Amino acid sequence: MVGAGPIGMVAALLLAESGVTTTILEKQTEPGDLPRAISLQDESFRTFEQIGVADALKAESLLDTGSRYFGLGDRLLLEARPTASRLGHPAKTQFDQPILERLLWERTLAHPDIEFVRGAEVTGLVQDEDGVTVSAVIDGASEQITASWLIGADGGRSFVRTALGIELEGTTQPQRWIVIDLANEPTVRDPFAEFHGDGQRPFVLVPGVDGRLRLEFMLFDDEDPDAMTTPDAIRDLVVPRFRDHLDPADVRRAAVYVAHQRVARTYRSGRAFLVGDAAHLMPPFAGQGLNAGVRDATNLAWKLAEVCRGRAGDRLLDTYEVERRPHGRSMMVVSRRIGAVVMGTNPVATRLRDATVRALSLIPSVRSFLANMRFITPPDYSAGAVVAPEDAALDGVAVGRALSQPAVRDASEKEGGLDAHLGLGWSLLQIGGDSQPAVSPFWDAIGATRVRVLAPGHAPAAGEVAETTPVLTAGAGPAPTFVLVRPDRYVAAVFGAAGETRVIDTLRTFLTEPSPVA
Repeated sequence: MVGAGPIGMVAALLLAESGVTTTILEKQTEPGDLPRAISLQDESFRTFEQIGVADALKAESLLDTGSRYFGLGDRLLLEARPTASRLGHPAKTQFDQPILERLLWERTLAHPDIEFVRGAEVTGLVQDEDGVTVSAVIDGASEQITASWLIGADGGRSFVRTALGIELEGTTQPQRWIVIDLANEPTVRDPFAEFHGDGQRPFVLVPGVDGRLRLEFMLFDDEDPDAMTTPDAIRDLVVPRFRDHLDPADVRRAAVYVAHQRVARTYRSGRAFLVGDAAHLMPPFAGQGLNAGVRDATNLAWKLAEVCRGRAGDRLLDTYEVERRPHGRSMMVVSRRIGAVVMGTNPVATRLRDATVRALSLIPSVRSFLANMRFITPPDYSAGAVVAPEDAALDGVAVGRALSQPAVRDASEKEGGLDAHLGLGWSLLQIGGDSQPAVSPFWDAIGATRVRVLAPGHAPAAGEVAETTPVLTAGAGPAPTFVLVRPDRYVAAVFGAAGETRVIDTLRTFLTEPSPVA
C-alpha cells in the first residue's frame, strides 16, 4: 500500500481485519492535521463501524445534516435533506478530517497485521506475474519492498498512477476557490451546509461541532492566490459579514484550490490498483470525494482478501473497476453540476437559474427529488460480482445494492444493528420459512455466517435475530428466501431453495478460479 491518508488506512485495516498482512508506505510521519473533506455519508460510517472508529468519530461530528441553496439577494431557493438512511447510520454528517485521520492512524499503528512504514518516499515500482516491487527511500536509505499486490492510495498527484502510465480523463474548471477553516465560531448555526450563489462572490458555509466553521469563496480571475491567503485578505472576507472580529489564531487553514473533474482511465494495471483521489478527482460541491474513496477501499479490500485466501482470481478482481468506476464518474458529474449552479456570476444567467429552480420546485415530484437529495445516487453493482435473481424476491432487497441494516434483537435480548451479527466475511440470511437452512457445503467453504432473520415479535434462538420493526421481513412469504451478502454489505444474490444450485454455480465463476497467491 502506498499512501496512509484516510483511504489507504481504511483499505489496510479492512485487509488486516480479514487476516491479510499489509505494508503501508507513507511519506509523512504524523497523521494529517488539515481539514479537507468535511462531509460523510451513511455508507462510509458503515465501513468505519467495521474497523472500529465509527462511534468515536460520531462523537466529534455534526450528525444528520442537510443542505440549503440560496440565490440572488440571499433568497432561499431550496432546502434539502437526504432520505432517511436505511443503513443504520446518519445519512449525511459534517465531520473533521484531522479527527478521522488520527483515529485511523492510531488503529493502523496498533494493528498486528499491518507494517506501517512512515517517512518513506516511494521512488519506483516494477511488477511481474508474481508480484510488485516498490523502491523507496526510508530513513535516508534506499530499500525495496515486494508484495503480491499493490494499492495506490497516494492522492491526486499519485506517484503510483504516474508510474503505471495511467492517464486521467476529464477537465479542470477554471474557477478557483479559497477555503477558510475557522475555530471558536461564536454563532450557533443550523445543521445545514449553505451554498450561496449570490451572483457577486459565490460562497459556501459549512458548520461543524465544537465551534468549527468552514467558509469557501470563489476567487476572480485577477485575484492572486498568495495575496488572498494573507491574514489581511482572510479578515476582509470574514469580517464583518461572518464575525465582528477575527483572531488569527482561529484560522485553522486557508488555501486556494482548483476543482478537478478527472477519473483514471483504468483503476487497475496488472497487480496494481488505484483507490481514492489516485483514481478520481471531483469538485467538492456534492461532498463525494472522500466517500467515493471509502467505497473504493471497501469494494477492493474484500476481493483482494478472497484472492489472498486462494478462493478467487482475476475475474473477481476485474469487477472492482466494473463496479466502482461508473459510480465514481457519475458522482463527479453531479459535483460539477452543483458547482455550476452555485458559481454563476452572470446577471442574466443567475436570474434565470433562480427562476428555473423556483418553477421546478412547484412540481411535487421534482421538489421531492431535489429536497430528498436523490441526485446523490447510491452505487448499483448489478453488473459486477453478483447473481441476477430468478426465482425469489424480497421487498426492499435488491441484488447489487447495499443491504439495509435494520435494528434487531438477538437471543440474549440485546438490541443493535444487524451488521454486528454478520461478521467480516460473507453472510447468508434466511428470511421467512422454517428453520431449515440452505444445505450446500459451499456456504461453509466460503466462510459464510448464517443468520436467520425473524419478523418482529418472535423470540430468537442462537443464530437468529428478530427485527424490531419489519424491514427485511416485510412481505416475506411462508417459504424461506435466502439473501447472500458480500463482505462489503452488498447483496450478491436473492434466491429460494430451488435456486440454490444456480446461484452457487454462478458464484463459482468468481470464487473458485485459481489464485496466483499460494
